[in-house]
Amino acid sequence: MSERVHYHLTLQCSPDAFATASAWLRDLGSRQGLSEEHLYNLDLCASELLANISEHAYNGAAGVIRLELVMSRATSTLTLVDTAPAFDPLTQSAPALPASLESAPCGGLGLHLVRQFADAVHYERKDGCNRLTIRIGPPEPSEQERRRQDRRSDGEVVFPLTRSDGTRIGWDQRSGDDRRALGLVSRTALFRDVPYRDVESIFAHCEIRSCADGEILLRAGEYHRCVLMVIAGRLEVHLDGPNSHDYIEVGPGECVGELSVADGRPNSAWVVAAGAGRLLVVAEAVFLERMLGHPTIARNLVAILAQRIRNSNRQIVARLRAAMELESLQRELDLARQIQSSMLPTAPLFPAQTGIEGCGFMRAARHVGGDFYDAFLLGDGRVFVAIGDVCNKGTPAALFMVRTLTLLRSEALRPEADAAVHLARLAVNSNNVLNEANEAQQFVTLFCAIVDLEQNHLHFVNAGHNPPLLCLPGAAPVFLEGPRNPLVGLVPGLKYAVGSSAFVPGSLLLLYTDGVTEAEAEDGALFGDDALHRLLTHEAVASADACVERIVAAVDAFAAGHPQSDDITLLAIHRPPDDQPFP
Repeated sequence: MSERVHYHLTLQCSPDAFATASAWLRDLGSRQGLSEEHLYNLDLCASELLANISEHAYNGAAGVIRLELVMSRATSTLTLVDTAPAFDPLTQSAPALPASLESAPCGGLGLHLVRQFADAVHYERKDGCNRLTIRIGPPEPSEQERRRQDRRSDGEVVFPLTRSDGTRIGWDQRSGDDRRALGLVSRTALFRDVPYRDVESIFAHCEIRSCADGEILLRAGEYHRCVLMVIAGRLEVHLDGPNSHDYIEVGPGECVGELSVADGRPNSAWVVAAGAGRLLVVAEAVFLERMLGHPTIARNLVAILAQRIRNSNRQIVARLRAAMELESLQRELDLARQIQSSMLPTAPLFPAQTGIEGCGFMRAARHVGGDFYDAFLLGDGRVFVAIGDVCNKGTPAALFMVRTLTLLRSEALRPEADAAVHLARLAVNSNNVLNEANEAQQFVTLFCAIVDLEQNHLHFVNAGHNPPLLCLPGAAPVFLEGPRNPLVGLVPGLKYAVGSSAFVPGSLLLLYTDGVTEAEAEDGALFGDDALHRLLTHEAVASADACVERIVAAVDAFAAGHPQSDDITLLAIHRPPDDQPFP
């Protein structure tokens, strides 16, 4: 039985495409071992039909033509498919041949040539497409004819046959399902070029079983002593466990378990049914004696295993490449995180004996977050503090955070005696600059303050950020609501209002991002503003470090290990009382 090979090619109408089609047909025909005369006829007919479709069906406009080619050792069947209006060239009468070459017109004889050089021509209109099929070479025998030829050459199977369970079955007793299953099995790669009589003989010693969706058919590490061939449905081969996400799919006509049966070792993978299906179960003895003992089947099995190894090698290379790319990305993210962390101030935030202390903390929800804080002394001895939260997370947010932090430091260090004017200018300029070259429409919430230690006062500007908690001596903590302003980075040309408050010795200002109050427990509950307020209400604040440590511990206990979706950032600024020695 000759092997039939299928090929497909899709072209856009153009002279270059026709040359491509010609080269494609000749290359495939040469590989198949077809004669030069056969290739000439095929090439001539294809070229005439392609030109005809381009010129008359599409009227020279752009159009797609699909070529479907089936080749065997002696026959080529080519179907040209186009989506032009319906046209059956076979209904056209043959043109009158010219009296001489000199009087012959240009064109008009293409279909006539196709009829002369093709052994068969067929047209049909199907699914809105014209399908014109030509055959070069003798007609291919049908499947039934090939089976009859096999039986005539190899003799009929002697019935009754005996199944593996001992039951005997005659030809007239075989079910339609069995006959259809046998037909499928006989056409698989494993039984390619195997006489039909031999396939029937092997089939008679096997059983057909059904499988349910999710059923584990073979288990790694166990001996199953059988080969499973898929008749209907699909199987999944899992290497890392029956529920792993990575698997190899096995479809109708393919088999599993043959390696374990051949080498006598346990199964190396789990095989799971991906939906209901039907399987041909080939016992170990039948596989070893009747299948591996058949030279053609053994050759086919070697070819199948070789192809499987090639596919496996490609998958291994792809996984290694993905792992290397992931490792490279991991290194880049770690480097970005280190760069980002290096931009945040480190303890101690202020020099000793300045009358103020601070403590900052940030934990990114991802390797690179979008939160930040800053604190430093201005040239005139006043203190500048800031905290911000960039929208989104990951590398884009980190880059915007670096840009914002750099801009804030530059604006904060510009001399200005009036703190209110200083902060208003800082907010306006930062908003305008961050709006420039901001195609991704990133934005940031900000809270910035200037603390005047001599005047025991602080001024602040809040641009859409969480209100800080202010603890004054002898008073309950309060949220510093103050004037609210728009976010920074969305709309240029905005104005920003500045607020103020007392900040005497013994005071504490706690800045935080919404990752603190929106920290989530496993049941979906949020930490909340009230819990944060209570932490500063019930205990006296000894230092900025103690304040931050207490809040981080409370948030972690609340989350109880549940993964967080947002960065957690804190900045505490504390003025020790006059009678308390500076830590």
